[in-house]
Amino acid sequence: MGIKQLIQAETENKVAIAKVKKEGRDLSALATRTPEQDTRLKAIFGELDALEDTQTELQASLVNARRLQEDERAAGAALPIVPGVDLSAAKPWGPTLHADATPQMRVEARLAALGEFAMAVRSAMNGSGADPRLFAAATGMGTAIPSDGGFAVPLEVAAGIEYDMFAQGELLSRVDARTISGDSMAYNVIDETSRATTRFGGVLGYWVDQGTAPTASQPKLARVELKLRKVGALGYMTDELVADASALGGELQAMFAYELTFQVEDAITEGSGAGQPLGYLNAPCLVSVAKETGQAAATVNVSNLSKMWARLSPRSQKNAVWLINTDTNPSLDLLSIPAGAGALEPRFVVYNNDGIMTIKGRPVITVEYNATLGTVGDIVLADLSKYRLIRKGGVDQASSIHVLFASGQSTFRAFYRVDGQPMPRAALTPFKGTATQSPFVVLATRS
Repeated sequence: MGIKQLIQAETENKVAIAKVKKEGRDLSALATRTPEQDTRLKAIFGELDALEDTQTELQASLVNARRLQEDERAAGAALPIVPGVDLSAAKPWGPTLHADATPQMRVEARLAALGEFAMAVRSAMNGSGADPRLFAAATGMGTAIPSDGGFAVPLEVAAGIEYDMFAQGELLSRVDARTISGDSMAYNVIDETSRATTRFGGVLGYWVDQGTAPTASQPKLARVELKLRKVGALGYMTDELVADASALGGELQAMFAYELTFQVEDAITEGSGAGQPLGYLNAPCLVSVAKETGQAAATVNVSNLSKMWARLSPRSQKNAVWLINTDTNPSLDLLSIPAGAGALEPRFVVYNNDGIMTIKGRPVITVEYNATLGTVGDIVLADLSKYRLIRKGGVDQASSIHVLFASGQSTFRAFYRVDGQPMPRAALTPFKGTATQSPFVVLATRS
């Protein structure tokens, strides 16, 4: 009888004994195991107990190893613990930084680390020798078969790329970004479309006499769920560029950072919401201001901008920015407020001491995601803090020399998982007046 059969027999025997005891019958009528079966079963249970003890010890060792790894990373060692791989002689990727290192020194160190990593990958792939640090960052494909290809970029390098994305992105640096551990996030929002009769979707207060209770009311909530989407970039580097660690680090990091920034920010602007974030230009809460009667095609005037400001949610005025296509700059430079006879005409668009253009005191930012002059989206008034973005971890990178081996090029790819959408579910009708308001306001087509 095999192990599974013996365990099953033992289980059935215990069930039978319990049933007989419950019914008050004599246990002598039950079939018993043979001495051989009994001896074998006891040995099996002993082995199972030993395995459980071993599993407990391994789990404890793993917990201790992870804690030690975290301590080493916090202390600056950044060397992972890998069973069976000697990392005692290895050093972190890139130069060692002191606690008083300047921001510029840290940027240069990240670039150098990425260059070292890429050169190590190439050496491992062409048989020149494998850096032991690569084993700690190997992908699920493994390192035993070179043709399988990839090593994941070390955590400290990948985090640097994500930092560059949010530091340089005009939109990413302003959105409400949240880091999550799972694959999705659900959050509750106030489901409110009008403040004319109630607030917060149903809350209503009353003036009452002493001892009189007001009529009960409650807010209306809605649940919004964001699910992580994946954006990727693929690049090729020649052998000559790979040979220069500093050049490779700078070129590779800049290339992926700029492209992933472009893709995510373009989705924040005009994403469809299908397999990518929902852009504010496609969101239900978007407010569009009509052109003036008789307004010429492809123009922007003072009335357009004043009416856009009037449709912006009052609570968004302190955070809003004007996002424009560069085609609109000449039109904005010529704007002024008409004045009475003999009076000066003050400029509607003002440049501050730093040379930053402002409208209504809010900065004007030129971005390439906006449509060309005269089209919806050429100029947008937006409070990007009302755009919720979720992300998971940093940028996931891998590399291989095998894709374009014949042409002497290495392939590098990066993936980033994000999702997002504007938080308001709809434009809001104010308490007084009928013109809806929103954190996202655009100017209708002028053609």
